[in-house]
Amino acid sequence: MINVSKKIKVAVSHLLRSQMELDAEDYGLKSLSDLCNRILARYAEFAPPDPTRIGADDTLYKNVPPLQFSLNQTGESFANFANSFTKNAGTKIATLCRYYFECYVNMPRGKRECFIFRNELDKLNAAAESRTNVSLTYRGERKCVSPCFLAFSPSQVRAYVVVCDDKVECAAASARFHSLRLYHIRGVAPDTASKAFHCENFELSHQAEVFREHFDPFLCYGQSIKVKLTEEGATRYNKLTTNRPKVIAFGESGSAQAAATAEVNSAGTYTFECSEKLAKVYFPQFLSDADVLAPRELRLWFKEQFEKAGKVYGG
Repeated sequence: MINVSKKIKVAVSHLLRSQMELDAEDYGLKSLSDLCNRILARYAEFAPPDPTRIGADDTLYKNVPPLQFSLNQTGESFANFANSFTKNAGTKIATLCRYYFECYVNMPRGKRECFIFRNELDKLNAAAESRTNVSLTYRGERKCVSPCFLAFSPSQVRAYVVVCDDKVECAAASARFHSLRLYHIRGVAPDTASKAFHCENFELSHQAEVFREHFDPFLCYGQSIKVKLTEEGATRYNKLTTNRPKVIAFGESGSAQAAATAEVNSAGTYTFECSEKLAKVYFPQFLSDADVLAPRELRLWFKEQFEKAGKVYGG
């Protein structure tokens, strides 16, 4: 029998334990025990286990430290289910827990992020559906925004919520949209009496749909920069695939249009589908092998940053 406050010891594989430890650390959870309780509190979201297929042979994991945790109040429903299931199926509580931990770890990482921060995500989704605004804290800063949609990075490892803010002084409609990492969102407070900012006019609502159709974490669609790469820069571009912007044109004039591509063939001037925010993250690692030509404000930013770095190393 199992009940709330009961200590449970679960034999698991090294891979499962390592992934759960990594998630607990990356998502800022109190402990591994906290993660175990969060998973079991929402056990009903996973497919029911087949009693004939969940293994009970704990000797397979004898060389790995077991997961040990105490079931808290959120696990009361699981305790009731587990007591009934294990009695009828003739299996152990620990075996049932391992089944649900494996279900969790087998989800794509972005989906696990949604699972962990479901409470905040539900409020954001509800606001997006009802087209109302919310106030929230993002990386320690309080913001008033209208949630538009949930999206994932291309590799499904991160979850984002695209929002529109209240800064009406922005010249371009696209400048009012931001991609917020779900993990950093806290304290969502819905404002059901307000109308979503991006529903104020056609241009904003259309822009939200454009970003939904062409999503990337840096909201690059419709923005471009021009960069001159050396031969070494071209080689580096082909190797550095994380957050890599797409090539949309080649040549000084940028008139040699081609389908967006993920690799380049040689040194030369390229036009990339790239926001200034992404450019500031991606191209500094090229050092002198990438010369940012346009827009002018971005080129000046790189000039200032490398001058500052030069002073640091000049001494």
